[in-house]
Amino acid sequence: MIKFLTGLILLLISSSTFACTESNSKLFLSKLQWVTEDYPPYNYLDSSGHLVGAVPDILAMIYNELRIKKRGNNIIVLPWARLIMYMERYADYAAFSMVTTSEREKKFRLVPLPITTKISIMALQSNVETLKDKPFNELTIAVVRGDIGQKLLNIQNNPAMQVETISAISMLEMLLRKRVDAVAYSEDVTYYQLQKLGVEKSTVSSLYLLKDDSDVNFVFHKDTSNCVIDMFANELAILNKKGKLQPIWNKYIQE
Repeated sequence: MIKFLTGLILLLISSSTFACTESNSKLFLSKLQWVTEDYPPYNYLDSSGHLVGAVPDILAMIYNELRIKKRGNNIIVLPWARLIMYMERYADYAAFSMVTTSEREKKFRLVPLPITTKISIMALQSNVETLKDKPFNELTIAVVRGDIGQKLLNIQNNPAMQVETISAISMLEMLLRKRVDAVAYSEDVTYYQLQKLGVEKSTVSSLYLLKDDSDVNFVFHKDTSNCVIDMFANELAILNKKGKLQPIWNKYIQE
């Protein structure tokens, strides 16, 4: 009930009656509860249990530049399905990092980072040539439930059999053990997770590209005021123009 009332209050603040001032926008941002998932190298828990990654670093820089102190020091790491549920229900929640789809654009307010990612069907390099000769309806593809890889397969009416998993690690372990033909996932995240598993990047290769240059976004509740969105997006653009984002990106993501 407390969470519901808090969300209701923020929803009222973010409605058309929201006073469009700098102080009110900063107050709104300061009270947001940020949530994310384990999605390295964009955002993930390190060996000490601390949230790190390119996107939380960029978020911290935005708040510092706007001189906003976040509510508490913690960003909550949630399973993807629960993150989506909270983002739909509570106006005082914001999230990262979400890849753009038309469905998500209708449900949420998305603020894209000046970076993109490729979403692909990926297979063991040793099997790529063989699998290219097979029709999709003969392939078994592992996905993370609700992830962009699964979303794109469904949007494109891909007839391959899907095997749902709850995490990237479990999905990739199925691929490495040859229990599935391929996975549908972000290439950046796939290669990073393989590194964590002690597997060479060259072990896995792209079989089919599902979407090139997919935007990676900060996500706000659909009723968030334009004033808040504009302030946040403008500061992100300023930091990018000053060249402050690329070093963060280079720190976590290597070609």
